[in-house]
Amino acid sequence: MDMDYGSQGPTATAISIVFAVLTALVISARLFSRIYIVRSTGLDDILMVVAAALSWAFIAMTVLAVNHGLGSHFDVVLAMGPENFLTYLKIVYFSSIFYNATLCFIKLSVLALYMRLGDETLRRMSIVMMGVIACQGLAFVLTCIFQCSPVRGAWEPSMVPGPKCVNINAFYLSNAALNIVTDLITYALPVRMILHLQTPVKQKIAVGVMFSLGFFACISSIVRMTFVPSMLVSTDPTWAIGPPMYWSVIETNIGILAASIPSFKPIARRYLPRIIGEYSSGGRSYPGASSSRNFGKISNTGGEWSGSMPLKPVHARDGVTTTVITSRGDDLGGMSKTSSGSEQSLVSNNGRITQSTQISQKVENSRL
Repeated sequence: MDMDYGSQGPTATAISIVFAVLTALVISARLFSRIYIVRSTGLDDILMVVAAALSWAFIAMTVLAVNHGLGSHFDVVLAMGPENFLTYLKIVYFSSIFYNATLCFIKLSVLALYMRLGDETLRRMSIVMMGVIACQGLAFVLTCIFQCSPVRGAWEPSMVPGPKCVNINAFYLSNAALNIVTDLITYALPVRMILHLQTPVKQKIAVGVMFSLGFFACISSIVRMTFVPSMLVSTDPTWAIGPPMYWSVIETNIGILAASIPSFKPIARRYLPRIIGEYSSGGRSYPGASSSRNFGKISNTGGEWSGSMPLKPVHARDGVTTTVITSRGDDLGGMSKTSSGSEQSLVSNNGRITQSTQISQKVENSRL
């Protein structure tokens, strides 16, 4: 009988290489922004670097697995020899460890970012979720490592005596479902804070869109899960694992890309100021200005956007008094007041609250 030499391996390899390069560029840009522009790094940056390293390890395992038969039909893989098949099983075993560890660190990084946004309720919820995610990730990784007793039974199922293994089908299904649930909860946490921001609608929408980019990772998880049931019951396992494998690559790396987007703002502000919509507006010019007084400035760390709002001139007997309020806000569009009246930043350069408001008054002498 003729064998079908068709393979999904090239697709998996191409996707892996593309996302490996993209992730390298994104992490490099993130570190450049934090270290050289902002000059401040946080726990979220460290966790994301770890996630990226684990993602590259997972990608390496995927490419190696393709070289040993991933994406090819089972009879073709068997024809490559038993040693090749055992190597393939060992690579798939290690890839599952790196995959679950990557997802764990991505979500921990996102939650660490939430903790720096200045919202106390969000901070507490993030701490709780970090505990949940850490326990979940540890449980999944340990299950992957010790799925069989002895451990080498995971890639040597025909060993004598036979290994005792967990129900791997049930584990894969529950793993996929629980990851989707924790993804949705994690990326939905900032919604309450965003809804309570007292900002212009366009700005609120922009912030909401930025924080919701993580849901694309959830979509990737859902797409991946649709392939898992058929993979688990397939009589052609090396072929059936192709789509779930490259969707796993997409899922993990989309999560890294989405979570790193907020860190690009300082780079865009410095090198592409017009694209990010920075603006400034000067006060009106009146002839015969004779004096200008600065009534005060309230500021924390450096702002990222600026704007000014002239108030209605007050006409007096000796001239016209003009008041201008100038504001500079944080990295993602400034500081806003929540319904509780407290001021909050979204994501500043260093993850802290930043706001600068200056009130100036100018008196024009109408008799000049």
